Amino acid sequence: MTLLLILAALIRGPADVESLTAASDVVVHAQVVGRSSAFGVAGGQIFTTVVLRPIETWKGDPQDEVRVLVAGGEVGDLSQTVSGMAVFREGEEVVVFLKRSARATFGVQRLALGKFAVGAPAGLPKRALRDRRGIDCLQCSPREQDDFALDELRARVLGSARK
Repeated sequence: MTLLLILAALIRGPADVESLTAASDVVVHAQVVGRSSAFGVAGGQIFTTVVLRPIETWKGDPQDEVRVLVAGGEVGDLSQTVSGMAVFREGEEVVVFLKRSARATFGVQRLALGKFAVGAPAGLPKRALRDRRGIDCLQCSPREQDDFALDELRARVLGSARK
């Protein structure tokens, strides 16, 4: 008999665009161009380094490449999933709110709440969508949006970054 226990990640909000922008060192609209997973220094946890190629930097210094470290991933036959963590797919277009964690590496603000997937059916304007599955957020407002026209999200981030 296998017992599967899934717990939601508990984070402290708020996670509206303005709060995420204020808490972030960098906000970037980018494409995922690479991912690699490895065991952490102590060996028990898997971490994935995600390489982003910026399309446009909305806050922070523009860079040719941005490296983001997230908990979880796959090494050989082993797979580790961390509830509430942002997940990135190769080729995916994203908007991410990032906090510097080391000289050349960033972490995603407020786990998956700091990542928006960008896309649209052919011929329609792009939208940015956020996935809250696996996250319980203390002090998040029920009015926080998870679905934006990409141009609206950009305008809100740029407006907040100027304040």
